Amino acid sequence: MNSDLQKIREEIDGLDSQLVLILNRRMELAVEVGRIKAVAGLPTFHPEREHQVVRRLSEINPGPLGDESLRAIYREIFAASRLMQYRLQVAFPGPEWTTSHLAAISLFGHSSSFMPCSSMEEVFDSFLKGKAHLAVIPIEATLQGWGGHGIDLLYTHQVLVVSECYLEIAHYLCANVDKDSVKNLYARTEALSQCRGWLAENLGRVECTECSSTARAAMLAKEDPFGAAICNLYAAERYGLGVLAERIEDVPGITARFLALGRHVNSPTGNDKTSLIFSVSDQPGALFAALSALSLTNMSRIESRPNKLFPGQYLFFADIDGHRDDPVVVSALEALGKTVSFFKVLGSYPKGDPGKPFRMDKENMRSPLEEQVSR
Repeated sequence: MNSDLQKIREEIDGLDSQLVLILNRRMELAVEVGRIKAVAGLPTFHPEREHQVVRRLSEINPGPLGDESLRAIYREIFAASRLMQYRLQVAFPGPEWTTSHLAAISLFGHSSSFMPCSSMEEVFDSFLKGKAHLAVIPIEATLQGWGGHGIDLLYTHQVLVVSECYLEIAHYLCANVDKDSVKNLYARTEALSQCRGWLAENLGRVECTECSSTARAAMLAKEDPFGAAICNLYAAERYGLGVLAERIEDVPGITARFLALGRHVNSPTGNDKTSLIFSVSDQPGALFAALSALSLTNMSRIESRPNKLFPGQYLFFADIDGHRDDPVVVSALEALGKTVSFFKVLGSYPKGDPGKPFRMDKENMRSPLEEQVSR
């Protein structure tokens, strides 16, 4: 048995040596790509290219490595490649170890530099002033609906949506005391709502304090000798809390959607989504005419929102399948422009998969490139 194990380990060591050489060659090519882009004045970040690489590799992947693991590995390879060219700065609504921070990690890998901002306005301001290469904002949650404040800012600011991701929302009860000793519970309002049934059954008599973020909840729980927090595993680890109960949300499978903002227009990938905002005149049939124009495409989402700049008017945020350069989308947008009082294309970008969200579990706690494989 020991002899067989030793042979397997020797073969793994040999493969690891080859992987190091191959990865370094890939990094050399990444440096050359960066040099060519710099000379030609081309954008340094192309999410559509990364999407195409992962999709091609998934199609030829024979297993047993799963596609989700493959994507996680290449997310870090892409991040390391970018690091050879420049340090990618990503702004997000902070603090650290919130869902927005985790969404940014899921999009751009652990090797990027992340800039927590105190508000959504600061995220947009930091991005537009060039303090960050990209920005990540929440836009939708399965139970709370759409992120209205994000839509307002997308309407009033000149930005481009260049990517999206879906994040699984999983809640953990975390503390440094046992469950029976918990007297105070810290959590975001949404987390308390999503765990109401479990809390009533298991922690019915504790005092609940609403917090601005999961990270804030974890920090307060650490400072309170009888405190516990509803937070994610990342926040629990960073603030030194133990896990008392896993996945305490009443409805499993909660997901949140996030958008990445950039400065360049993506090329078509063949699996794209286009987001836009429009408004219609106040007359009979105006909305019907707009929706008829967009019926040339597959509309996957639409949401109305009061226009804060023009009281009495509504904005409509919509997602349609396809890229803005696809002929059917071009025709739909041309038809829409003839029926509405205003419309703005926010961007076309590779379509994320809501059925395969980034999971906030122990397997994704760290970068695959940071972990030593146990063998």
